[in-house]
Amino acid sequence: MRTVAGWLIRPLMSLGPMLGLVAIAALVGLSVIVVFRYVADQRSIKRAKDGIYAALLGIVIFRHDTSVMFAEEWRLIKASLSYMKCGLRPLAVVIVPMIAIIVQLGLFYSYRPLLPGESSVVIITQANGHWELITDARLHVPSAITVETPALRIPGRGQVYWRIKAEKPGVHELTVTMDDEGYQKAVVVGPVDNIRRLSRTRTRRGFLAILFESSEPSLPVNAGIDSIQVRYPPAAWPLGPFRLHWLVPFLAIALIVGFILKVCWGVQL
Repeated sequence: MRTVAGWLIRPLMSLGPMLGLVAIAALVGLSVIVVFRYVADQRSIKRAKDGIYAALLGIVIFRHDTSVMFAEEWRLIKASLSYMKCGLRPLAVVIVPMIAIIVQLGLFYSYRPLLPGESSVVIITQANGHWELITDARLHVPSAITVETPALRIPGRGQVYWRIKAEKPGVHELTVTMDDEGYQKAVVVGPVDNIRRLSRTRTRRGFLAILFESSEPSLPVNAGIDSIQVRYPPAAWPLGPFRLHWLVPFLAIALIVGFILKVCWGVQL
């Protein structure tokens, strides 16, 4: 699923960070409307919505008649349940692709690369019961990266920390060695406008952790460490004096496109 979503997203990234996000959001809004138009029972949705409007109107008109008002409230509940039932089939069609797309977009837009001269933190976390292994862990870096501090070991958290400094742009590989084994983690240094998929964590955990956190191969199951993490700075979209999370413009564009197409095509949602 991650591979398919990435294959769909990458061609649009050539448009640039902002236009790429706008194009993907517009396609998401279009896709949702198309699914509701051809998969959902449009007549049932309209009938359920009419029932909701009628029940609400009845509650207002007969608000002084308790028995009639309660009957209208019961009609409202039944119409609402019918309306939700109508949305289950199209929701089942769009939910998995939408989650995959949003997760992949998060890898592109949630964080930015390190800038030359900028510092970050590398964290390794022990696998259960392997603290004695990571106490001897060592971090090896290429010439484009500098290790600024000795290892900080925190047994209570089962973690070891190093502070690093980016020196030159590029995709560089850090290596954590322990017990004669080496484990690599990519670190990206480059301009902020160079949009690319960033993986903060390389982990050995299950499918969901790899899907949501990493675009790198998983660590070996028998590794003494559970994860290697590089802390990238969060990315934000400037809007006047505000800085927005990428989901805000993404959802806003998808909703606007969806609403316009809904009106033009007469689709019931």
